[in-house]
Amino acid sequence: MMKAFNIKVFTLFIAVTVVFSACKKSLDINDDPSRLTVEQANLPGLLASSIQFTSTSFFNAGQYGNYYPQYLAGFNSYEANIDSYNPYGFDNIWESAYRDALPNIKDMITRAETLGAPQYAGIGKVLFALTLMQSTDIWGDLPYSEAFQGATVPSPKYDKQENIYNNSLKELLDGAIADFEKPVPATASLQVSTANDLIFKGVIANWKKVAYGARARYYLHLSKKDPANAAKAVADIAASVDNQQGAADLQLTYSQDRPSPWFTNLGNTVPASKSARPSYFIVNLMNGTGYFAGVIDPRMPKLFDNAGAATYVGRPVGALNTEQDANLANADITEKTFYGARASVVPILTYAEMQFIKAEALINTDKAAAYAAYINGIKGNMLKLGVSNTDVDAYINNPVITKGGNITLTDVMLQKYIALFLQMETWTDMRRYQYDAAIYPGLKKPYKNLLGNVFVQRGKYADNEPGRNPNVPKIADQAQKLWLFN
Repeated sequence: MMKAFNIKVFTLFIAVTVVFSACKKSLDINDDPSRLTVEQANLPGLLASSIQFTSTSFFNAGQYGNYYPQYLAGFNSYEANIDSYNPYGFDNIWESAYRDALPNIKDMITRAETLGAPQYAGIGKVLFALTLMQSTDIWGDLPYSEAFQGATVPSPKYDKQENIYNNSLKELLDGAIADFEKPVPATASLQVSTANDLIFKGVIANWKKVAYGARARYYLHLSKKDPANAAKAVADIAASVDNQQGAADLQLTYSQDRPSPWFTNLGNTVPASKSARPSYFIVNLMNGTGYFAGVIDPRMPKLFDNAGAATYVGRPVGALNTEQDANLANADITEKTFYGARASVVPILTYAEMQFIKAEALINTDKAAAYAAYINGIKGNMLKLGVSNTDVDAYINNPVITKGGNITLTDVMLQKYIALFLQMETWTDMRRYQYDAAIYPGLKKPYKNLLGNVFVQRGKYADNEPGRNPNVPKIADQAQKLWLFN
């Protein structure tokens, strides 16, 4: 795992500029205090805030959305409504993407291209593409071509998801790779600031790897539409994130004085007051009672805290607190766990994901290469979490895991599910395969399913968005499939 960064300077800079702006124009209701003004913005400041906002956007997607892929199960009426598929507008996810991350990144791209700073522009395009891809995977149609133009276009149209995928995302990702291949400017102020690059400290080679990895994810998403995209994903993975220990993963590492939002949200609360717990599905995959029967996964004590109990028990999805099965759950995310710790990470794109994409793409054409990627994905995730080499070797040599090299798509997708714990990318995987019971055995619909006898297919648009933009699509319910999954 990467060293924790020091974000105090950036936080102080934002605080000072916001206070100054408030004093200067205290009555201007059009000022957004979460963003730098035109006069205050520069490329280093925009880079730091773009990274921070992107990380928050991915955390918020997981915080509110992880009930759908069933990483988490609700522990009170609020979350129980979500994991029961009660219609819920993802306001926080929407605002962290469309109010904070995307406008800020757009500013950085525009300024970088104007000034002739291609590496800044490349970073911006990667972050923008990843955030936009996550957003369209949640909602489908989104503002893009007319968005981020301020008062000029107050009610931007919603672009079709098909156009976002076939045109917008591809243009951003191709553009990012092209930008990273351009010469670094001789002018120091146009070179990526090592202090404000909160992830890679100005190492552009790592950002270029991320760009290829993001495009590999993009091609995988489209592989159902056109199987030729699977080979394109494999080709990009060869140039993507390649460090098993996570040093080149796209992830923001937090610190003791600037704690991880997972710590604030779950790790810093006592079990009796927790809003969510790991679900029975993820826990059963690891405690030997699920698909990998009899195999105790050494990642369990890294991801879950069971207060020293003999076994780990997950919480049923959609169950009420009064139900017996819910009361038996003992697996929690606390500050003793990897993601619940103060100085942990919010992962966005990882080595393990790249390996599982490769394994999935090759499973039907090159079983040996798919198997090697499958093992690499497991091993990479375990090493990142701090599992000992002895425990890693015991697990990846267990016949239940190896199957003599004759692994199936189910093995790949379930190991990817474990490795991407708390990341919403898994929900896209599940919908690509339409929750196929052969691929996700043991996955059950919530006990209290307000959508009827179906799995949820999409997020509901933010509840307050129709009041701001009359172009919001009218969707019957969350059972309606997105273009990507049809």
